[in-house]
Amino acid sequence: MSMHLQKFVDRVRGFEARGSKEFIMTMNDANDLHADITRLLLELHALREQLVHTKIEEVITVEVGGGAF
Repeated sequence: MSMHLQKFVDRVRGFEARGSKEFIMTMNDANDLHADITRLLLELHALREQLVHTKIEEVITVEVGGGAF
């Protein structure tokens, strides 16, 4: 997990543990988090595009035998 996402998760957990009802972050932290989320979404999009272009047809062979029936 990226540094800024981990920092966000840790801060939210800390606020939850203290029973806080509000969570405030600086614009700098928000921008860093935004950059990490955007980068992850771009990577996810690239992976999906790669899967579409490299779709592999899988052949499954099933043999059914009657045995001693």
